[in-house]
Amino acid sequence: MRVVVIGASGRSGGAAAGHALAAGHEVVSVVRRPASAPEGTIVATADARDVAALTTALRGADAVISAIGHVRTDGDVVVLQEGIAALLAAMGAAGVSRVVAVSAAGAYVAGDDPLSRFVAKPILERVLKANNTDTRAMDAALAASATEWTSLRPSRLIPGTGAADYRVGVDRTVRWHYSTRFDTVGRAAVDSLAREDWIRRAVYITE
Repeated sequence: MRVVVIGASGRSGGAAAGHALAAGHEVVSVVRRPASAPEGTIVATADARDVAALTTALRGADAVISAIGHVRTDGDVVVLQEGIAALLAAMGAAGVSRVVAVSAAGAYVAGDDPLSRFVAKPILERVLKANNTDTRAMDAALAASATEWTSLRPSRLIPGTGAADYRVGVDRTVRWHYSTRFDTVGRAAVDSLAREDWIRRAVYITE
């Protein structure tokens, strides 16, 4: 399978590229700086909002993983919704239908345990309101599209080597588990490509 990873220079995207290579896929890394692309991948230079450049990168692909995210220092709180709009347009132009987009469990209340529902997530909503709004706008655009999408929603992201036996909740959070390693996000994104039962579903993951 030829897999395009948008945001392959980031921690989740880099992990996705690595796991895709390990699974035997051909990987195209879409990055803004070629030197930041993971070793062993085909490099495509593009900004996440550049439809023409994304279309070129997607030619001949079987699937795409979008691993762009908010960077605390740049204050860009529309990158997800603008990025998914560009990606969906590029997918249409390139004839690609399968997409896995890294979202965030923290933007949603979906069957959460009481600690998350009544304490943690109300605080996060106040602190990260703009980011959460952007995340939900991205997911709404995905849900309204004709693509075969999966919204991958990890809990709080932390560094470290991930686990193959991560926990999964389809269309609902995993109760009483609160962190996910970036490496696990990458692994789950690649796993999603083989899961037809995850198409057009929100998949919550944690460890």
